[in-house]
Amino acid sequence: MAEDVARTTATGDRPTGVEQRRHLSGVVVVGLDGSAADEAVTDWAVAEAERAGRPVRLMHAVEPGYQLTPWDAVLGEMPSLSERLRAGGRAVVAAAAERVAGSHPSLTVDQCVEWGSPAAALVGLSQHASWLVLGAPQRHGLERVLLGSVALAATSHAHCPVAVVPAGRPVRVPRRVVVGVDGSTGSARAARLALATAARTGGTVTCVVAWSVEVIDGVVVTEPGSEHWAEVEARYARLVRDVVDPIAADHPDVPVDVVVRHGSASRTVVEVAAERDADLVVVGSRGRGGFAGLLLGSVSRGVVERAGTVVAVAH
Repeated sequence: MAEDVARTTATGDRPTGVEQRRHLSGVVVVGLDGSAADEAVTDWAVAEAERAGRPVRLMHAVEPGYQLTPWDAVLGEMPSLSERLRAGGRAVVAAAAERVAGSHPSLTVDQCVEWGSPAAALVGLSQHASWLVLGAPQRHGLERVLLGSVALAATSHAHCPVAVVPAGRPVRVPRRVVVGVDGSTGSARAARLALATAARTGGTVTCVVAWSVEVIDGVVVTEPGSEHWAEVEARYARLVRDVVDPIAADHPDVPVDVVVRHGSASRTVVEVAAERDADLVVVGSRGRGGFAGLLLGSVSRGVVERAGTVVAVAH
């Protein structure tokens, strides 16, 4: 149940409830948890909203994890625990909204506190959103980042693109965009998102495809630089072009190049992103057919956990 919804605009117009949610269709939803990571998440979302001409919804979910009762209020003449939790949630979104208003006074900003599962709330709000923006844990040395349960569920089940913003990293305009392409419908969605983003920022797109085992004339291709190796790489480059060229035709001003490498798909995307100093990495989801959103694909999840920059998952 939505506990609080407040909208701030330059005109002072304040629709509420279902009417407001329809009014804000296409909103950029920002998941806040009250940590220091909220600033980077909010900054990335606000910048994307301004580029696309979208409103922003700042959301915090309160999940107590056990049944609340009013006994603490009755016996102690204190506000109930539920009220204190609600007040804490309102404070989180209000602080973020005040910060956004100070630097982006013309942006439409909605404040939303939800009661219940954060993942369920985020997925629900994503149905009418253009983006869902979440935070990720900070990396320490070579330590692998484990995608948190809320971020994993929201990234897997969302109805719109999801941006995962790592903590402790400066937020940059996504001008160098790297996208994983493997010929699937999910990678086509990723390419479409990557090209559209680069078109708004005046950026470039690097399409990455990886291959592992190929057999030609009954022989496993293992020799880099050989005729068979070149044949395999040319075939994979054509596969990427078959997916990307029709999409790129709608964005003729965006430079697009293709990188084909032998190795693990997720590791290759992460390596190329590091080499290109990518501002944004885009990967596809498995789609919503069959067991819709049951699992985030292993390649996409591997990129989200290892990239060290903003990763967008296209749905």
